[in-house]
Amino acid sequence: MRLNDFTVPGTELTVTGNLRIETEDLGGQTSGTDRANKGIKPKTLTVSLLILKKHAGDLTDLVKVAEAEDGAGKLRVYDIVEDTARAMNVRQVQFTGAFVCKDLSPSQAWRVSFTLAEYLSVAEKTEQRRDLSQTEVQQATGETIAVQEDAPAEGETLTGFETFLSKVDKALA
Repeated sequence: MRLNDFTVPGTELTVTGNLRIETEDLGGQTSGTDRANKGIKPKTLTVSLLILKKHAGDLTDLVKVAEAEDGAGKLRVYDIVEDTARAMNVRQVQFTGAFVCKDLSPSQAWRVSFTLAEYLSVAEKTEQRRDLSQTEVQQATGETIAVQEDAPAEGETLTGFETFLSKVDKALA
């Protein structure tokens, strides 16, 4: 596996791809099976590998790559070259979640695992490309009505009794 110019060290490298499709049950308390699509989330790649203790520098270098930031203080984005990533159409990734390094004392090695999250996923790019100008501008049709002085305030309605009292008040004035 390569992340930009860095070759991920170690042996027994395994990569597991994960694609999450968010949906919401619309059936409520019924047995209905309708679901609302809430979008396709960025893919993740879970990586596991073994680094021998005699190659401790390899682990140090990998940790530095995981912690690397760009000039703006954000986690660095890497171009990835790896079979599972290619098959899942993942081109760029960032480290995310836990970076776990488990000591395997009898083996004189570390079991290292971490997760890489897709950066600018295909679904995200598609959302960004949607033309916002296609949205329709809504306009009300009809006539504007002038507010009379004795009319109730906007959004306020008078009951029958209040209307009667209003007429009595005008008659007395």
